[in-house]
Amino acid sequence: MFEETKKGFDWFSLIIGVLFIIAGIASFMRPDKTLHFLAIVAGIAFIFRGIYELWFRQRIGRILGESSGWLIFSAILDIILGIIFLFQPSFGVLFIAIIFAIWFILDSITELISAKFFKEFHRGYYWFIVILAILSLVLGVILLFSPLLSAITVVWLVSTFLIVFGIMKLIQAF
Repeated sequence: MFEETKKGFDWFSLIIGVLFIIAGIASFMRPDKTLHFLAIVAGIAFIFRGIYELWFRQRIGRILGESSGWLIFSAILDIILGIIFLFQPSFGVLFIAIIFAIWFILDSITELISAKFFKEFHRGYYWFIVILAILSLVLGVILLFSPLLSAITVVWLVSTFLIVFGIMKLIQAF
């Protein structure tokens, strides 16, 4: 009824797993370099997110017949921050924790404002967005008042993720 299939050894997963574990350990050992790299990645993410937000809000506005200057402002701010982080990574390293705190706060406000669009489609999803936005707002305020702790926490979270993902890939290889 069920055929047993033998899975061969996956060299690609092994190599990726080892590389991610090495990257995670290196991140723990060099948090300054990790923050520099994260500033560049954050810059790219800001730009893509801003472009997506502009596109998404335009589509929602067309469907529901509503527009919001605040949502457009938020998207443009994301793009500007992304450009600054890309061309001035030292600025990003210096202010990454504060910028992320402000980003969390602005994003939370934006999500709270845009949640009304989802109220028409699905009430459960609406409340899910509202709850996550409020939690994100609280986290943003905490990060704003403790930027050094938040920067260290960001590095540790990224490093831990890299190691866990690497271990998962090693397991997958066998």
